[in-house]
Amino acid sequence: MIPVIEITDIGLVAPTREAITIGLWEIMRGAFGEDLNEDARTPQGQLVTSLTAAIDNQNSAMIALGNNFDPRYAIGQFQEALGAVYFLTRKLATRSIAMLDFIGIGGTVIPEGYLIVDDAGFEWEVSAASTVGAGLVAALCTTSGPIQAAPLTITTFKETIDGLDRVENPDAAAAGSNQEPRSNFETRRYESVAANSKNMNASVRGAVGNLAGVIDVFVADNPTDASIVIGETDYPMIRNSLLVSVVGGDDQQLAEMILIKGGTGCSFMGNTSILWKDEASGGALPPEYIVKLERPAHVTVSLRLTVVDPSAISYANSQAAKAQIVADFQSGEYRARIGGLVVGANYMLNLDSALLRPVKLELSTDGVAWEEFMRFGVDQYPTTSAANVTLVGI
Repeated sequence: MIPVIEITDIGLVAPTREAITIGLWEIMRGAFGEDLNEDARTPQGQLVTSLTAAIDNQNSAMIALGNNFDPRYAIGQFQEALGAVYFLTRKLATRSIAMLDFIGIGGTVIPEGYLIVDDAGFEWEVSAASTVGAGLVAALCTTSGPIQAAPLTITTFKETIDGLDRVENPDAAAAGSNQEPRSNFETRRYESVAANSKNMNASVRGAVGNLAGVIDVFVADNPTDASIVIGETDYPMIRNSLLVSVVGGDDQQLAEMILIKGGTGCSFMGNTSILWKDEASGGALPPEYIVKLERPAHVTVSLRLTVVDPSAISYANSQAAKAQIVADFQSGEYRARIGGLVVGANYMLNLDSALLRPVKLELSTDGVAWEEFMRFGVDQYPTTSAANVTLVGI
C-alpha cells in the first residue's frame, strides 16, 4: 500500500519518495503479476515514476497548507486570515520619512506641505508647519514605498521662500515599504497580542505599532520614584514616566493611543508635545491633555562589506549586493530598530556567497571607527541607503 501523511503531535509527517515508489510497485505487482519488470525505462516504470512525483507533490502541498496555520510560517492570504483573528490587516504601502534642516533667517515660516525635491526627482512634503531655527523638520515622500535618500540628497526647493537659503537632510531617510512584508507583519502580530490590554509597555507598543504610517516604535517606563537613565545614550526618565519613541504616524492618533493604552496617571517623556482633546467625553469643554512622545534622531549607518576580490565582482552584482544589504537592514527579522542591536553579519545571510565571497560586514556612524555590531539609544533610529554601502577587498 502507498503510505499516507501522518498527523502526529509534532505536525504532519509525509512518507519519503522511496516509500511511495515501493508502495506503488506493490500495487503494480498485485495487478499485473509478481514477475513484472520494474525497470524505470519501461512503460510501467514511467507510470510509477510519474505517480510518485504526483503523490509527493500532493503531500508537499498538504504540509505547506498545515504550515500556513502556524503564524510563524504563514504567508499571503493565510497570514492575512491569522492577522484578522487579532483584528489586524497588513499595512499597505508606507511613505519614507526624512528629517530636514532648513537654513536661513531665523523665524522664517516653513508651511505644512512645503515641497522639496531630492537628487532622484522624488518630492518630499513637510508634515507640519515649522520655522527656520526650530530644529529638524519631518518630511514625507509623496511617493509611497521604500524610497531611498542618502544624506545631503534632499536639497532642491520646489518654490522659494523669502528668508530661506537652503535645505538638506543630514541623515539618510527612514525608508517606507511597498507593502508590509511577511516578517514585519508577523512581528507586529506578535507584539499586538497585548494591544487589547492597558497600562503595560506591551499594550502601548502593540497598539501604537498598528497605527497607519508607523515604521517603528519603542516603549519603556520608569515606575520608580527616582529619575533614571536608559539605553545606549543614557536617555533620562523622570519618576513615574512613560516613554514612547516612534517613527512615522499621525501625531493626534499617536497621542490618543498613548493616552488610551498608557493611561493619564503618568508623566510622558519625549521631545514632541501634542495637545489632544477628548472629544468623545461629550462635554462642552472636553478635557485636554499634553502628551509627549519621542521622535528619535535618524542616525545614518555606513556598512562596509569586505570580500576576497572586489575586482572580480561586476558593477551589476555589486549594486545587487548593496540593495540586498539595505533591504535586510530596513526590513525582516534583523531590521534595524529604535534602541536595538545591529549586527553586521546578519546582513550577509542573503548574499550570494559563491559570487561575492564575503568575509565580514562592518558598521560605522562616522566612517572612521568600524564595528561588527552597534547598539542604538531609545532616541535613535538607524537609517541607511545604497550610497552608504561599500565593498572593499581584504
